[in-house]
Amino acid sequence: MKRITALITLFMIMAAFAGSGFAAKDDQYFPELQGDKDMWVIQSPKNMVGSGFQYGAWVTPAIIYQQNPGDTLVTSVNTFRAWFKTYLWDNSFLYVRAKDTYTAVIHHKGSTSVEDSNVLDLDLGHIAMATPRRNVDFTIGRKYFNLGSGLVFNGRGDGAEFNFYSKYLNIQAFSLYTGLLVKDDNPYGLSDRDLATGAKRIFAGGKLSTSWFNQTLYAFGLAQFDFGKEYYNRKRMITSAIAGDQDFFNYYTQRSRYESQYYGVGLDGVITSGLSYIGEFVMERGESYLSGETPGWYRPTKTKIDAYAVTASLSYFLDVMLKPVFQIEYAHGSGDNNRDNYKIQNGNSWGRDRGFLYFGTYIGGYALKPVLANMHVISGSVSFSPLSWSSFYALKNMTITLKYLYYLKHKSKAYINYGLDATRPERFIGQGVDLALRWRIFEDFAFFLNYGLFLPGDAFGYGINDAYSGYTYSSKSYRHFLMGGFNISF
Repeated sequence: MKRITALITLFMIMAAFAGSGFAAKDDQYFPELQGDKDMWVIQSPKNMVGSGFQYGAWVTPAIIYQQNPGDTLVTSVNTFRAWFKTYLWDNSFLYVRAKDTYTAVIHHKGSTSVEDSNVLDLDLGHIAMATPRRNVDFTIGRKYFNLGSGLVFNGRGDGAEFNFYSKYLNIQAFSLYTGLLVKDDNPYGLSDRDLATGAKRIFAGGKLSTSWFNQTLYAFGLAQFDFGKEYYNRKRMITSAIAGDQDFFNYYTQRSRYESQYYGVGLDGVITSGLSYIGEFVMERGESYLSGETPGWYRPTKTKIDAYAVTASLSYFLDVMLKPVFQIEYAHGSGDNNRDNYKIQNGNSWGRDRGFLYFGTYIGGYALKPVLANMHVISGSVSFSPLSWSSFYALKNMTITLKYLYYLKHKSKAYINYGLDATRPERFIGQGVDLALRWRIFEDFAFFLNYGLFLPGDAFGYGINDAYSGYTYSSKSYRHFLMGGFNISF
């Protein structure tokens, strides 16, 4: 109880000095702020593709508390964004947004070192234009790109996007490069080399969609090319091997380039008043390098990628008091018995690589923060506005969401996440509970709170002294996640 009271007090003090925000350290928890629909409350009613100049900013201080086995971390994450839009010529505009994020470590108890940091970056900057009938638009520059549901790809990059809209068919095509992003603000890294220099990848893809009677069917494809620097040098490798220098031997034999292609289909729509659905199936193909010692050590071995993922949800809205929304969701990403990490490119040690890796957004529980690979996630949630009946603005714009999540492995002998979780050969990963509060107190002032609890299942052990088999397994301790803050726009 004393710890909770201290955290609440600390949060209120920090909030009073720092300001606010709907986007904290990781925008994945607030995808509504990833695009260019900034601060609608201060935008002009004029059509921005026609005329005018607009500008604005918002500040987002937040406190994040994370408690994992053997590690407790409390940080203050303060994000400032400033933007402007200006008319250029008929049906076109320039949009620019800068971002500065300062992260301060308030408390840390764990084995790894965490330091304060400040990252300044050009968040977005692009020119958008459209034909007079708005059936064709084109955007070039730094922007957010999204494909399908956003699982396969959803993020920033420097590139171009083309859209064509017609009565029967819509076409989307885009290409982007990630190597110009500030390395500390580059989310596409799959290796230590990527994290050190900034991931250098090219994405190219497109989508075809058609709609009828409030239903939309779409198909998409995406190719990802890895231009990260490789260190393979046969001459230096042989020299290091003869000299018995294993570190340099590993350095000069490293091959970790990961190139993948994604093919997906999806269907979403409205079944009846208030009842909607969405479903998507994705296949992943490509090539990756095996990890560890492989046949022909002088030439690292490649393997084929053969993975897939499925997501589906059903939502029902009731237009009654409290405005409740009920939702059930299912998500699945394929796993591999020979892969021990689903966020590195060469985590597979043998055979075909069946572990699903993606570059988009999946939110499957605040506390576990799962990578959608080697798992089935079943969840149900209810959202409601407890004071929606009120005539006061400061009271009625409040939404509370409660979600329950159930996790199972796809391959019981394989790991999940980054290779440190659910290491026992059991299918039941555990359960999770998420609680989210969104409260727009005024038009330019909002409060948010996220809380997550994860209860480990049979796939987790009891640490080093696990009596199950004498091996070291991931801890069965509960995990907590708490993030709260404000959003002030001006």
